[in-house]
Amino acid sequence: MRPQEPRSIAARASTLLPALLLAFVVLVSGVGCNRTTSDRSIVYKRPAELMELANTPTGAFGSKGPPKVLWLDPRTPAEFAAGRVPQATNIPFPDIERTHEATCRGFDLYIVYDTDYDDVMAKAAAKRLIELGYEPVYAMLGGLRAWRTDGFSVDPPAAGAKTE
Repeated sequence: MRPQEPRSIAARASTLLPALLLAFVVLVSGVGCNRTTSDRSIVYKRPAELMELANTPTGAFGSKGPPKVLWLDPRTPAEFAAGRVPQATNIPFPDIERTHEATCRGFDLYIVYDTDYDDVMAKAAAKRLIELGYEPVYAMLGGLRAWRTDGFSVDPPAAGAKTE
């Protein structure tokens, strides 16, 4: 019986290469599934800038019309009932993960707001939407306080406010 000769480097590489490629593909595909975000992932815009985005026609020469916008209010139902951006949808922050498939699909633009400049609810909700794969997502700088200050109406109108 003759001892086996060691295989050449080229022969070993030809059998090892497919296994390495498969391992690389599996690793890369697994990494792409989890989107991580940081505060730098959030794009803040003032209310007037967001209204302009929401009303600017899209497509070639505006052929698609204005985008379909989800104005997302992640505050509690009680806070939402007390005052909100007209046409906003209330999805309390703890419910976003559970309900996003039914409530957030099919929009072209996502705008998240909260109550004030120091409120963190919009930041958290915007990050969550980004992690779930939605885009573009914007957080309203200053929340409802800035919205009112910039002269935009709130539903329901404040007591004693003039309605047109």
